[in-house]
Amino acid sequence: MNIINHGTWTKYDPDPYPADLPPGILFAKSDETGRDWYDALYGETPLFAADSVKITATKEADGSWRLQAANVDATKVFPLSQLLIEVIGYTGTNPQKDFGQKRFDATASTISEFPARARSASPRQIRLALNQIGLRTQVEDWVKTQDQDTQDNWNYATEFVEDNPMLVACVAAVGKTEADKAALFDLALTL
Repeated sequence: MNIINHGTWTKYDPDPYPADLPPGILFAKSDETGRDWYDALYGETPLFAADSVKITATKEADGSWRLQAANVDATKVFPLSQLLIEVIGYTGTNPQKDFGQKRFDATASTISEFPARARSASPRQIRLALNQIGLRTQVEDWVKTQDQDTQDNWNYATEFVEDNPMLVACVAAVGKTEADKAALFDLALTL
């Protein structure tokens, strides 16, 4: 597969507005070339290969791109305020299923799965689970020996994320394993 990055596209209002079009139509243009989206679709030199997959992507908080609409028919995607990529050489039958919600690395020009997000539980769930397995006192005694930031994290967190450094340190300090931590979250998420 060959991936072509067509850059980001921005909303704009043509001046003058085309007289033969009703008001309220959205217009997008390439931030890189200034080319209008409709010209890219219907102009003398189409932007895309006929059988390629056209895909829009939105930027995630971490700077990566999440693929959204994916279709062979370019009229089924609209890159307004999004990145637009094209995949040539796709041999599948359902581009939306195969590409939708995947991660696009614009630097490496690769498509991959997003890493799974670590599980999270509420402070109530964690404390109830610790009560059930008999570790709450031991954990809270360890927290009391830690710096103020760690104590504040324990006392005021709105969620506990499984890969949080404080939890990783606590698990080791109370003599438990990663498997024990996973079991704690398994239990907490049922409460």
